[in-house]
Order: sequence, then C-alpha cells, then structure tokens
Amino acid sequence: MNAVVALCQKEWRISLDTPQGYVVSIAFLLASGFFFGSSLFLNGQADMRHWFAVLPLLFIFFIPAMSMRLLADELHDGTYELLATMPTRTIDIVLGKYLSLLGHITFLLLLTGLYPLTLSLLGNLDSGTVMASYLGAWLLAALFAAIGLFASAMTNHAMIAYIIGLVLLLVIFLVTQAAPTLPIFMQDWVVMLGPIDHYQNMMRGVVSLADVMLFISLTVIFISLSWFALARRRWR
Repeated sequence: MNAVVALCQKEWRISLDTPQGYVVSIAFLLASGFFFGSSLFLNGQADMRHWFAVLPLLFIFFIPAMSMRLLADELHDGTYELLATMPTRTIDIVLGKYLSLLGHITFLLLLTGLYPLTLSLLGNLDSGTVMASYLGAWLLAALFAAIGLFASAMTNHAMIAYIIGLVLLLVIFLVTQAAPTLPIFMQDWVVMLGPIDHYQNMMRGVVSLADVMLFISLTVIFISLSWFALARRRWR
C-alpha cells in the first residue's frame, strides 16, 4: 500500500506541476465552461441536462490526453524496468497510476461544482437529479480512466496511447448512438452493457445498483487488463 500511495503522490505532482497537466486541465475547464454557458443562455432554464449530455464527449477527448503518458512514458524511457526491479508489485504500479489519474479527474469535476451553485442562485435547481448526474459522470470518468490507462500500457509511445484510448472510447460512444439501427438482440446487449446508456439513466435522477455495479465491474476489468499488459513483460 505504501508503494501505491508513493506512486500516486508522484503522479499527482506531475499532473498538476507540469505544463502538460496545466494545459489539459485548463482546456477541459474552458470547454466545459463553454458548453455550460451556451446551454444556460440558449435554454434560459436552471438545469444542467445539456451540459451532462455533452460531458461524455469531453471525457472521450480529454481523458486519453491525461492518461497517455502514465505508463507509455515509463516504458519508453526505460524507467518501468527500474520500477520492476524494486520490491514493487505490478498491481501497485497500476493502482498508483490509476488513482492519481482518477484524483486529477475528480479535482476537475469538483471545480465544475460552481455551475450548480450558480444555477441554484438563478432558479429552482433539481438538486437530486444533479447529484445523481454527478455520480454517474464520476463513475463514467472512472471507467474511461481505466480504459485510458489500459491504452497507455499497450505501447511505449504516448501519442499512440492517446489514439488507442480515443478510438476505444469513441467506439463505446458510437455503438450506443447506433443502437437503434442494430438488430434487436444486439440492442439488448448494448442497453445492458453500454456505459453511456447507464450514465443516461443516472442523468434522469435514477441511481440503481445495476448501474453502479456495471461501472465498477468494467473499471475493474480494464484495470486488470492494464496489469496483465505490464505483467506479461516481466514474464518474458
């Protein structure tokens, strides 16, 4: 556990103290603020449905950018081999990197908490729906972070890791959008396993155990795949 905490703290400092970390964070907040402001003035209503509907697309483009260097740079620079020679388990490395990434995303989501606070001053905001939507957004981001980390474990080039992560997340999103055109049995699978569908359920203010468990299960699967991608290098 000490190794996980040490790695998490190291990556947390890098994500917040480097130009890349600043640029990605500021770009996310600017894009997020733009979509919040545009929906507020267009609809003239105190709700955040439009912003929460756009949020998965922002995650698709920004989370791979935040995760691409986490393991790919270690593999490219040869520092992963140094980590592997230390009394550190592969799962410690994966969890340390993942928790730092999730902490960074959580920090950015907390900053967007200014939006519902502003809306609550302007009108009657449905706080229950907003809280359920935020929980869904955080769970979706946690899953996307696990997918981004898996992409970073697949290659020793950060840009290739970004492309792999972006493609995986786009496929998940596009399959959901194309679900109505698919055969009925495939639609059932998409509804049951598609994280975007479960996120949209939570956007309506409905939080079910099935939705939460699906996000947790898929996140654990992709963290396990990251572990496997690194562990097989030790087995060679």
